[in-house]
Amino acid sequence: MSIFKGLLQDEDFLVAAGLLQQGAQGKGIGEAIFPAIAQAGQVKKIFGGDKKERKIIKGADGYHCYADTKERVFPDVVKEKKEPMIAINNPYEKQYDKDRGTQDAKYIGDLNDKANTAQEHMTRYELVNALSKNVNSGAFGEQLLALAKFGKRLKINTDWITKTDENGNIGLRDGIARAETMEVLQVQFTLDKTQRTKGAISDREFQTFSQTSPGLSMTPEGIQMLTTVNKALSQRDVEVAELANQWEADYGRLRNKGQTEYGEMSFQQFLSKWKEDNPVVTDEFLTEMQEMSSQGSSLYEEKAVYTIGGVQYRKLKDGTVIRIGAL
Repeated sequence: MSIFKGLLQDEDFLVAAGLLQQGAQGKGIGEAIFPAIAQAGQVKKIFGGDKKERKIIKGADGYHCYADTKERVFPDVVKEKKEPMIAINNPYEKQYDKDRGTQDAKYIGDLNDKANTAQEHMTRYELVNALSKNVNSGAFGEQLLALAKFGKRLKINTDWITKTDENGNIGLRDGIARAETMEVLQVQFTLDKTQRTKGAISDREFQTFSQTSPGLSMTPEGIQMLTTVNKALSQRDVEVAELANQWEADYGRLRNKGQTEYGEMSFQQFLSKWKEDNPVVTDEFLTEMQEMSSQGSSLYEEKAVYTIGGVQYRKLKDGTVIRIGAL
């Protein structure tokens, strides 16, 4: 059957057969040739339906052509690429995108929370500065208790300042040394604030704030410098939140890339560059911090400061030991 079908698709064979048929009817070769060719075309069309599809390629001139003959193929012959009838959605990619979105939302939510409480924090840091210069103030006890509670909200250990009576009321410990309390509180606040703002300040600032804080906490002048640092770090919370909110408004998500002065990048990449170009304090102030810290460190022995495993601790007059150095 396949041999017979092959003959029915052979144009030369079909024309010859047609001539024989026309000759049998008494027609001459000239009269028979055209009917024979027409008949051959019809037969070939009928029996050539399952002809193997010829391969079509794109030629060097940019036009489609048959691979075997390089004959140009007209547009209606070239099959359009069809999209799959069923789109396959990957549930894991959807969940991944959802999780990333949740992370971005939490991150920007935390930034806004910091910005919202920045002013309160600035006021508390300034209060340490004021109390350290007015330790004999009549309102000292009440204000110090407020600072101790503020520290606990920041998850800073201020139990060494307070005591709880049998009714659950919190008050100040008896016989507390006011001056050293202010010194320790300010360095605790500074180390905590520096750590919390680490990703939003330059590496140089982070190292300087961490290393100089213990020495600065030894003197009233140093405590004033720490107050300036803490307030500047709180202001940085406001600035970063504003940048993040603007990025979200412009690009949808913090992970989406946007055009910046540093090129196309995500928010975190932009913030990494931006913080180096926008310090929270001047270079001159950093130099003054280092000089003032060196002066304060000369009082370490007098104020019972010692180092264990690279971390500085201070022993208070009542025997309490407080860490005053960064880990």
